[in-house]
Amino acid sequence: MYLIASAEPMEWNCGNVQKWLLWTEHLYRLPQVGKVFQELSGKDLCSMTEEDFRQRSMQCGDLLFAHLDIWRSAACMKECCIPGDTKLHSAEETCPEADSSCSSQPIHLWQFLRQLLLKPHNYGRCIRWLNKEKGIFKIENSAYVARLWGLRKNRPAMNYDKLSRSIRQYYKKGIIRKPDVSQRLVYQFVHPV
Repeated sequence: MYLIASAEPMEWNCGNVQKWLLWTEHLYRLPQVGKVFQELSGKDLCSMTEEDFRQRSMQCGDLLFAHLDIWRSAACMKECCIPGDTKLHSAEETCPEADSSCSSQPIHLWQFLRQLLLKPHNYGRCIRWLNKEKGIFKIENSAYVARLWGLRKNRPAMNYDKLSRSIRQYYKKGIIRKPDVSQRLVYQFVHPV
């Protein structure tokens, strides 16, 4: 019912955008917003800011923007992988800056965490998958992950208290949640990519 031809939002036509909206409305039990995004292609949608989304839909514009951002990031991460090769290129090689080459928006914390998880040989001691298929991961060294995030965002005073507050903000947006069996420092991506 909600099949979209391409996983890359930039390639969506107006019909694909409407299907994505229907699917997202159904998934999050949102009010119908398709009419306010009518006649927009994927390229149009991707050029919009979070504020543009909010202006079109006060109730759920921020959630729609966040969900579209997940699709865009997933498309970028697929490009970082060589077809037929199980190795993932480092983000520095293929996507030098996730915030500039893969999206017009600055990098989000959830994207950063996923980047760390995709490099277990470098960061496996500080963050690791518990169940990759379900998107469940554990932060093993919270101070180190917070320090890495602080370096990435040029915020030397970053600590885990601040980082965990940011993670909890994703609960409302449907990006990250606590898994069914709640454990300390264990989180789950709502829609694993």
